[in-house]
Amino acid sequence: MKIDSSETSAIFSRPPAVGEAIPQKLYRQGTLRYTLRGLLFLFLWLLWGDFAFTFFESIFGRFIPLYLKDLHASNTLIGIMTGSLAGAVNILFLPNISQWSDHTRTRIGRRIPFLYAVTPLTVASLVSIGFAPEIAGWLRVTLFHRFAPAVSESVLILTLLCALVVSFHFFNMVLVNAYNWLLRDLVPLELMARFLSWFRIVGTMSTFAFLWWVFPHVIVRRREVFVVVGLFYLAAFSLMCLNVKEGEYPPPPPKESRSGIFKSFLIYFQECLSLPIYRNFFIAYALVIGGTTCANPFSVLFAHETLRLDMDMMGKVFAWGAAASALIYFPMGWLCDKFNPLAVTLGALIGLLAGSLAACFLVHSKTSLVVYTIVFAIPSVGWGLGWLATTMKLFPEEKFGQFSSGLNVFGCGALILGNYLIGKFMDLAHSNYRMAFLWSVLLFALAIYPMALVYKDWKKYGGPHRYTPPVPRAH
Repeated sequence: MKIDSSETSAIFSRPPAVGEAIPQKLYRQGTLRYTLRGLLFLFLWLLWGDFAFTFFESIFGRFIPLYLKDLHASNTLIGIMTGSLAGAVNILFLPNISQWSDHTRTRIGRRIPFLYAVTPLTVASLVSIGFAPEIAGWLRVTLFHRFAPAVSESVLILTLLCALVVSFHFFNMVLVNAYNWLLRDLVPLELMARFLSWFRIVGTMSTFAFLWWVFPHVIVRRREVFVVVGLFYLAAFSLMCLNVKEGEYPPPPPKESRSGIFKSFLIYFQECLSLPIYRNFFIAYALVIGGTTCANPFSVLFAHETLRLDMDMMGKVFAWGAAASALIYFPMGWLCDKFNPLAVTLGALIGLLAGSLAACFLVHSKTSLVVYTIVFAIPSVGWGLGWLATTMKLFPEEKFGQFSSGLNVFGCGALILGNYLIGKFMDLAHSNYRMAFLWSVLLFALAIYPMALVYKDWKKYGGPHRYTPPVPRAH
């Protein structure tokens, strides 16, 4: 809910008369002004969008590794398709898209136009992945049997999946980043950590619902799951975009002062890496991405192939971990506000290291996997909420889209290299998926030092009460 600035001035320019209602507190973010009712309205729509988005995106990460394994794909190919392709797409396109969004000015804002454009395209790409066997079968009958009859159906499906996965990663990259930038533009910073805790709680509830009720059927009822979830997401996310409003932004740089595509690409990396506080944060984040996101597909395979859990049991185990996370997010958000998100993030990183090391030696059954999944939720929540709350305060507002996307660009660089290397590692280990925990231990240990340097520089620039984000010198 926006309130005109002149109305705001009138409210605070005089004390209330006898019998006159005391004016409501206004929450501010940029030119936006919210009453408590307007703030709740904003939060409900943003959280609804997050619920739909998390439910939708859960299909890809859980379905692809298992489906590729059924197609007898190598672990290296599984690593490439679940992460490396996404990394390549982000590195190639996100730098210019983030600057494009920062400079966009339309009647409905600078983030929402991107969401309107890519949401249906993202849905179409994912639904097509769900129908890849049928599409490949049709192509083989109508086209390939004439020109390349020796091509097997499984090879054709894998080739088609590669193309569809690239398209999904591209559109989903724009969607995920524009959504995160929208949060920074709409949510008052004084409430950001607590909002992000609810944001994560709702996302975790969505993950729990997916794992408990949908995941066991994602293979046997593949087409129905992809179509229904895709249509639900399209409707829900579009409604969110329709019901939240962006404020006004300062004028963008004049077009004549902006660099061309290739030069702006170079300037992007120069600015992101020129200051040690941001450079070390990117390094730590990239290492943690390598230890978590790159290892996740092989954690699913560890439960399925090593512990011999069926789809229903895996869904239940992972759902209990999601439920534990939901209970932890709100107190973790309180910790971020009470102390500071950087301290929480650094402590959580140490917890991730200890938890992965314990799992490598102690998880041998369904029961021990459940215990590990629930306990490991504590540092996972601390890291997931802590780094997100940190970014909202660490980066300069005028370049937030650029620096926020920088996290994804460097994280995706880690995905490209990390998914390939862990895939090769799993092949060399003869599919001993327990070794994925050892992989995580190594990368978490490497991430602690640059994260400690970020904490040191953050205190130098003002610390918890007077921090002023340094702005890199213009190039």
